[in-house]
Amino acid sequence: MRVLHARLLLVLISLPALTGIFPLAFAGEAPDADELARKVHAVSHNEALRNAVAKRNGREAPMVVNRVPLEMRKGRKPHIKTFDTYINNQPADPALDTLQMAILTSGKAKGTGVLVTRFTDPARSALLSIWLPALRKARNVNEPSHEDVWFGTNLTYGELVLRQPTDETHEYLGEGVLEGCLATMVFQPWEKNRYTESLPGEQCEVRGKAVWRLKSTTKFVNWWYDYRITEIDQGSYWPYRTVYYKDENRIKTVGVDWQPLQQTDTTLAYPRYIYAVSHDNGLDSMVYVPRETIGTNVDIPDEFWSVETIRDYLQKK
Repeated sequence: MRVLHARLLLVLISLPALTGIFPLAFAGEAPDADELARKVHAVSHNEALRNAVAKRNGREAPMVVNRVPLEMRKGRKPHIKTFDTYINNQPADPALDTLQMAILTSGKAKGTGVLVTRFTDPARSALLSIWLPALRKARNVNEPSHEDVWFGTNLTYGELVLRQPTDETHEYLGEGVLEGCLATMVFQPWEKNRYTESLPGEQCEVRGKAVWRLKSTTKFVNWWYDYRITEIDQGSYWPYRTVYYKDENRIKTVGVDWQPLQQTDTTLAYPRYIYAVSHDNGLDSMVYVPRETIGTNVDIPDEFWSVETIRDYLQKK
């Protein structure tokens, strides 16, 4: 169970980063599928900001909400965890590429934290240091496999952070408009509490947006999906909605509500929520980051990025 909580934290700190946008490169011509896939990936994982923070601000807090399949759900509350997360895209040490930290701030695993160090040397794998408060010690954990799922959810590490454009072949399917709203969780009366009441409803402002459609077919053999189709905003490269298929059947949909940060650079944005639902059993998950919890380009000393910070984090709050 402790390893599962650690993997949960890896998901949190590996969510699509705050983004800056490429200049529009495909005006007046059909996009090249491989180039489009590369730019979508770069936007979703970009390091446009020096650093970013998402942490509790008053009653607002970043959170992860997970529900069991529909047939098991009657009378059961959603599983909710709040968290704080920090990302440093410009470490002082030139050997370091990025530093990412996340700490669970509620639930049975409260106080568990992860520090992920990525190196500029591409031959070096990331270093994961996990603080386990029950043991009062840190442990090192290897990066998960692409197909590994966060315990109880329908999100894989591949789709959240590990998958690269070269892991799939890509086909441009043409232009269109985004139909319908971006879905979100709909709760029954027994599921509601102060956390679920604060979650946003479906996002309809993006309905009708001009999008490119990209089909991406996995190169992995006997994989959990055969291909996915992504609807991509033509002005920003934001991937709004991705539908996964297996044996020509729709198996999962993931929607991302991208929101501008309203800074001088008007192209900077963040994923206000990510909602994923499995169509065979109704299992769904949602990650929600309120705008009030986000800080960007703040002054954080180099010594902050350590396991000791995680160890003492809740005691200092």
